[in-house]
Amino acid sequence: MKHEVTERETGTINHYSNLKGFGFIRRKKGKDVFFFYEDFVDGDADVVIGDTVSFEVKKMPKGPRAYKIEPFHKES
Repeated sequence: MKHEVTERETGTINHYSNLKGFGFIRRKKGKDVFFFYEDFVDGDADVVIGDTVSFEVKKMPKGPRAYKIEPFHKES
């Protein structure tokens, strides 16, 4: 099965479970998107609710999933 990939988006982490290693990102447009901790580019990333992140989305059989997640840093 081919998974369709979207363009890079930004959103806000609105739920995360350290125990289970997954959470949800609130997108600027569309439904919240699921992610696993392993989907962060930096394997040592601190996941903090309310942080803004950039990510790509794959359309998976169980729904959209964020991957290639990185903290969002505005350029000065």
